[in-house]
Amino acid sequence: MSAAAVIALRRKRLIRAFREAGATNRDRAVTLAQVGQRPSWIFDQMARRGVFIAVEGDRYFMSEPAADEFQAACRNRALIFAGVFLLVFLALWLSGWLK
Repeated sequence: MSAAAVIALRRKRLIRAFREAGATNRDRAVTLAQVGQRPSWIFDQMARRGVFIAVEGDRYFMSEPAADEFQAACRNRALIFAGVFLLVFLALWLSGWLK
């Protein structure tokens, strides 16, 4: 499995853990340990983008709108990358560089 796939799965797992715990507002904030997760750069990246919001006591809750927006942006980036890759491949193939 590629690194990108592992990262995407980890992001989905984090979002699912918070949704299943009901930690989607300030009153229901939890620690990472309470949702069976551990600190990681992936979590930190998502927190910087507003998906996970810190409250007192190292507790976090997930912003549903920010999570949906974050996932949509990740999907769009993946589709754009795949499209550019396909166009480059086709250009090389049509120009005779790939046989």
